[in-house]
Amino acid sequence: MLINNKNNLHSIFDVPDDTVLRIEDIAQLTSMHPESVRRWCREGKLSCYCFGKKYIIVGEDFKRFMIQSRVTPRWARET
Repeated sequence: MLINNKNNLHSIFDVPDDTVLRIEDIAQLTSMHPESVRRWCREGKLSCYCFGKKYIIVGEDFKRFMIQSRVTPRWARET
């Protein structure tokens, strides 16, 4: 597992900040269903731009979402 020490993000999620990602791209990177990604966008969990029913996500926003979504193990929280 390769971790980027700067933001504690796994290297598979390390996309350039100015990259434009589609729902399908995020779904593939996270192994989630595209509708789950749309729901994250609609609920405001994942910052995005919406043009009609089309969403686009900037790489910087995707990385921020992944960092915020990272689960801290219980043993690390209890210290």
